[in-house]
Amino acid sequence: MELLLKKKSKKELLDYLANSSLRVSEELERIEQLYDELIRKGQSSPFLKTLVDRLVNEIKIPEPPFPPDAEGLTEKLEEYERNLRALEEALKQTVNFVDQIAKLAPEVEQALERVEKMASIIKTINPTLADTAFRQLSKVRRLNDALISEPKLPILADLEKDLEELERVERSLRSEYEKTIGFIQRELVATRELVERSMSVALLQDKSRLAQELEKLDKMNSRLVELKNNPQPITPRDFYLEIQRIRELSESIMRSSLSQDEIKVFETLLWLRTGSENKVFELSDLIELVSRRSNISINKTLETLYKLSKTGAVRLIARVVS
Repeated sequence: MELLLKKKSKKELLDYLANSSLRVSEELERIEQLYDELIRKGQSSPFLKTLVDRLVNEIKIPEPPFPPDAEGLTEKLEEYERNLRALEEALKQTVNFVDQIAKLAPEVEQALERVEKMASIIKTINPTLADTAFRQLSKVRRLNDALISEPKLPILADLEKDLEELERVERSLRSEYEKTIGFIQRELVATRELVERSMSVALLQDKSRLAQELEKLDKMNSRLVELKNNPQPITPRDFYLEIQRIRELSESIMRSSLSQDEIKVFETLLWLRTGSENKVFELSDLIELVSRRSNISINKTLETLYKLSKTGAVRLIARVVS
């Protein structure tokens, strides 16, 4: 004690102890504010409460030094103050860590829900893609659970990375679903066009029947639009079977309304459309091809093409180029 008093006067020692105590008191106040903030953040969801409870169990605020006399008090206060500053920094990092999780947690939860729904829908369309989605779902759930048992920055980084991959998988699922709906809609549009052409040459009793089939196609299209906007499980085969039934009925009615030569030419044009979609023909090449395949003369082919086009049974477009 005598040695200590030689270094500092009594007044200097008392001033130092007073200032040090004030700094320690302010440091403790900041630590308690950070601790309370951490507890409040844990109240926002059950997931964060479990996480915060685990984190605060590892936080210990040290007791201030109270030696029986003044010997070594200054050194102990300095060490205590250093420990408090280190604890304050650790609490700041913990609060920031919890903030990152609080922002990520709802994104993870919502993504899991969306992808699980889409994977279940795609399962009947593309089982392989659905299995990939289910595996990624399991991976993200495991990391989410690991973050509770071991709240560490590397696990959080892995979760962020796998969440990005899960969102990529979701985009693939939606693209596959919309592509499937699009294919069905294209078949429907082509069949509707065929029904309308059949109506242009059909007998009166057949027109009424075809009109009913048009109504079914319109209802089917409305259903497809609804499914596209609000994805639900579908069986594409059911749509294709109904479209095929209407197409075959339409073709049958058209054939029954045409002469033998008209049927031959019409079937040749259907064959050309199937095998040469969007292909452009020279007029002479087209007439010769239809004539050979239909086994009728070129003059008769020209006459028949004109009649089919005039009645609306087929749609022939001519383009004159230099």
